[in-house]
Amino acid sequence: MNVLVTGAAGFIGAHVCRQLLADGHRVTAVIEPGQATPRLDPVRDQVTLAECDLFGSSEADLRHLGHGIDRAIHAAWYAVPGKYLTSPDNIDALAGSLRLFAALWSSGCRAITGIGTCLEYRMADRPLREDDPCEPAILYAAAKHSTWLTGRELARQMGGRLTWARLFYLYGPEEAPARLIPDLAGNLLRGQRVAVTEGRQVRDYLHVADVASAITAIATGETEGAFNVGSGEPRTVRDIIATLAELTGGADRVDYGARPANLMDPPYIVAETTRLRSETGWRPAYTLETGLARTVAWWKERIAASA
Repeated sequence: MNVLVTGAAGFIGAHVCRQLLADGHRVTAVIEPGQATPRLDPVRDQVTLAECDLFGSSEADLRHLGHGIDRAIHAAWYAVPGKYLTSPDNIDALAGSLRLFAALWSSGCRAITGIGTCLEYRMADRPLREDDPCEPAILYAAAKHSTWLTGRELARQMGGRLTWARLFYLYGPEEAPARLIPDLAGNLLRGQRVAVTEGRQVRDYLHVADVASAITAIATGETEGAFNVGSGEPRTVRDIIATLAELTGGADRVDYGARPANLMDPPYIVAETTRLRSETGWRPAYTLETGLARTVAWWKERIAASA
């Protein structure tokens, strides 16, 4: 199968490319013009790289991108750390995504899988199901959900098919250093103290390789609709921090409660994953403990190499 992956140089997109190749598919990896691709280095000679300004290209260029493509996975989005949740650039990503969908279906691509977010849902104190109400409270989530709703109707109008992978929390090697798990792991491995909240929030974390295999299972199957992509296992943030501290030998350097809790942070976000497992046969390869151990080992090697 010929599969197009947008955002292929990103944390999610690069792992999706690797999974598709491992499954025997041919991959066209779409990156921004001139973008560095270190995450793609292990498979650089196995993919076809296509440079394209997705949200600024003409319809003709987007249609050309879709020639000969059977399926597409759309992972590209505005994702600047610290800005993406509230940035007006989410609107450009929304409009550009819909233009891309229309061009791909016009070019003969049969099915597209878009990447959504758990933040589309109205929060609850139990695992979230795909048929639960959506009530996005931030611009990023609202733009993602609008892409899903409008894209679904556009698919019906054009005779295409759109599936939607709502990602919960993910982690793993090659994640941006400023995010929670790599930031904590890096500081603890360097012997520094870390100040954290009490960590009472309950979250659903899944290793990025398992996220990629779930997205690939959705994209290459014959399913429709929205799917939660998560572990389905509720774990407190404190439990995650404590596991990291043990793995890095820094259990005595974590100051719980030294940082105030974010009162706007939802107390409970966990996926109900029955649909994903039953309709695609997907199963995760990592537990939280084995996934964090592999992640810490990766950061340990990286820190040693840079030293």
